[in-house]
Amino acid sequence: MRNRVLGAVVLAVALSLVAEAQDAKTILDQVAQTMGVSDMNSVRYAGSGFYFAFGQNYAPDQPWPRFRMERYDRFVDYEHLESREEIVRTQAESPPRGGGNQPLIGIQQQVLSVSQDYAWNETAVLPSLPDRNSGIDPLPAAPSPSATPNPAAVAERRRQIWMTPHGFVKAALAREVTLSYQTQRRRRLTILSFTMDDGTPVSGMVNDNNQIERVDARIPNPILGDMLVEIAYLNYKDFGGVQFPAHILQSQGGFETLEVVITDVAANPPDRLAVPPQARITKIDPPRVEVQPVAEGLWFLTGGSHNSVAVEFRDYVAVIEAPIDEARSLAVIAEIHRLAPNKQIRYLINTHHHFDHSGGLRAYVTEGATIITHGSNRRFYDLVFEAARQLNPDRMSKAGERAHVEPVDDHYLLRNGSRVMEIHLVEGNLHNAGLLMVYLPRERLLVEADAFTPGPPNSSPPAQANPFTVNLYENVQRLKLDVAQVAPIHGRLVPWSELLKAIGKQIQPQPDGMLHAGL
Repeated sequence: MRNRVLGAVVLAVALSLVAEAQDAKTILDQVAQTMGVSDMNSVRYAGSGFYFAFGQNYAPDQPWPRFRMERYDRFVDYEHLESREEIVRTQAESPPRGGGNQPLIGIQQQVLSVSQDYAWNETAVLPSLPDRNSGIDPLPAAPSPSATPNPAAVAERRRQIWMTPHGFVKAALAREVTLSYQTQRRRRLTILSFTMDDGTPVSGMVNDNNQIERVDARIPNPILGDMLVEIAYLNYKDFGGVQFPAHILQSQGGFETLEVVITDVAANPPDRLAVPPQARITKIDPPRVEVQPVAEGLWFLTGGSHNSVAVEFRDYVAVIEAPIDEARSLAVIAEIHRLAPNKQIRYLINTHHHFDHSGGLRAYVTEGATIITHGSNRRFYDLVFEAARQLNPDRMSKAGERAHVEPVDDHYLLRNGSRVMEIHLVEGNLHNAGLLMVYLPRERLLVEADAFTPGPPNSSPPAQANPFTVNLYENVQRLKLDVAQVAPIHGRLVPWSELLKAIGKQIQPQPDGMLHAGL
């Protein structure tokens, strides 16, 4: 009897799953017919709105910095797995708060492309704004010679292809889909969920008009772990026979990253992407660490877009900055163990919470290092260190380590043996509310992030001084620091005079024998 009951239950569950699969397919077929999915092999859409710099907010609890998006142009080819996203942006916030290359001078064009296994970036400064009434022009016949390969972006950009409304339906039709329902504001929404080929869980909401109203996905992020990406597709309209949303809202990490009002849509445009020869790179090179000795037991660690500084004390090593991701930090850690083989990395000084400067923090936790950061980051880092990481577990999550965070207000001192390290808040800085700089008095070395990035050797100073650099200089003067060299987290090690030149000041000899800055 028991076996009969058990068998009946199993049969009922199996029939339920079959019915659910049939219902999901029926719904998908209806959505595909309504949206004209089968007839759309590619799409081009354009408009304007706002762009937000992800991971670059002024403070951890504030939205990403906002830029005015004068032109947004997106081309997606589902058949050939291609995408080209053009963003023309200008400064929107005054005064500029946060990162994202603020303050933005002039008009910047960014083009982010992917074709099969190749991804590349193009950036330019435009002399004037594009004509908003020009509609959709043909794509450039030839790729830009200044295109920069970006193989690390292939997975994310290919994923974004299938998160467009028509792309989602095409992907769902080719996969096993589960069906569920939600009620929002007294509306019953159908939820279609599946897993992409790369393991990304994705779901789409279908409204009463058989249109994809929202697409959500969870993707791995070095800071936020299994991060939610949400894209809302609103106000569908008929664009020359094409059903397409007139309003797109995208958010990542809880804050908006893109808002576009669509004005032009073209189905199956006669466009194809030409991959630049220099972009035909699929291999992601392992992080490279180059060591530049500054003084005894003091090393400037370069080799990528971001630098770190290792400082050897009598009993331990302290490291300034853990940028990018775990792989970068592990490479830096390995080099530090070679330089100081018998000493523990006891401290990691984090200059600020921006994602490109904190992506490798968790690797130092597994080394037993205490994270020194501004107090305003404490609650945010608690979330970072506890975030779920099932999609791409890192060393910290596998080891089950607990992080130790030492908050800084405006001043902190490390002293061990004959070496002293001063950590100061950069007051009044608009790039980040908790920006820290580090000063080593014996070596007269200043380590700073994002306030000053030196230009190439022998280059002319900028026509307009960066307000972040001016603010850094004012903080050095306020604290009466005697700086001889600057070790920037971006760029090359330079004498203090390079910073003075960048803000329109020059060195003047004084009767006391010291060198001071003058106008």
